[in-house]
Amino acid sequence: MNKYLENCKKYSNGVLLLAIIGIIFLVYFIILLFFRRKELIKFKFKLEKIDYFIFLIWIILLIFIIFFFDNTVAFDISNKYPKGILSHYSKLNIELTSIFKFISYLGEPNYVALVISPIFLYAKWKKNKNLENTILATIFIMLIGSIISTVFKVFFMRSRPFQEWNNLGFYLIEDVFENEIPFKGKYMSFPSGHTMVAFCSYCFLAFMSKKNWQKFFLFSLAILIGLSRIYLSAHWASDVIASAGIAIFLAKKYSESLKNDL
Repeated sequence: MNKYLENCKKYSNGVLLLAIIGIIFLVYFIILLFFRRKELIKFKFKLEKIDYFIFLIWIILLIFIIFFFDNTVAFDISNKYPKGILSHYSKLNIELTSIFKFISYLGEPNYVALVISPIFLYAKWKKNKNLENTILATIFIMLIGSIISTVFKVFFMRSRPFQEWNNLGFYLIEDVFENEIPFKGKYMSFPSGHTMVAFCSYCFLAFMSKKNWQKFFLFSLAILIGLSRIYLSAHWASDVIASAGIAIFLAKKYSESLKNDL
C-alpha cells in the first residue's frame, strides 16, 4: 500500500512538473505570436453553400444524440457508474482510467504547447520559418477554440454526467441567475473544452500536413481525447461531438486561409 502511494506521489509530481514546463512554453508561444508573428493573427474565411448544409446536418445529429444517446452512453461507457459495461471488469476499468487520464491531459492548452514544443525547437534549429509559423498558428487557433468553448460553457451551464440534471442537463445562464446555481466547473459541461482544444490544435496540424500517416495520427489523437472525456464521465457524448464539429470547422477554415502565406 505504501509503495502504491509512493508511486502515486511520484506520478503526481511528474505531471505537475510537465504542466509547469507546458505553461512556460505556452506563455513563450503566446508572446512570440502576438509580438513577432502578428500576421498569423487573422481569420478570413468564406462560407460555401455546402457549409450551411453540413451545419444543418450537424445540428440535427447533435439534437438527436442529446435526446436519445447521451444518457445511455454516459452510463454504459464510463468509469464511474456501477451499472456500466466495465463495472464487471474492475481491473480493466482501473487500467483504462489511468490511460484515458493521460490521454485527456493532451487536450489541455499547456500540454498541447508541451507536445508541439520539440517540433518548434527543431524548426528553429533548421531555420524553417514555415514550420515555426505553423506551430505558432496552432497556438492561435487553440486559443480561439478555448475562448469559444468557455463562452458557450457560461451560456449553456450544463451539468456533468456524474451529477443530477434538470431534463437534459442544460441550466442555461438565465436559470443560473434565477435559481442561484453556483458558477462551478460542475456546471460547465457543454461543450468540452479539452475536445475543442484538441481538435483545433491537432486537426489544424493535420490539415497543414502533407503526409497521410501524420494526418491519421493527429486525427486519431484528437478522437481519443474526445473519447477520454466521455469515459472519465467529464462530458456527455453531445458535448464532445459539438466541440469536435466546431473545432474541425475552425481548423479547416484557418488552415485554408494560411496555406497561401506559409
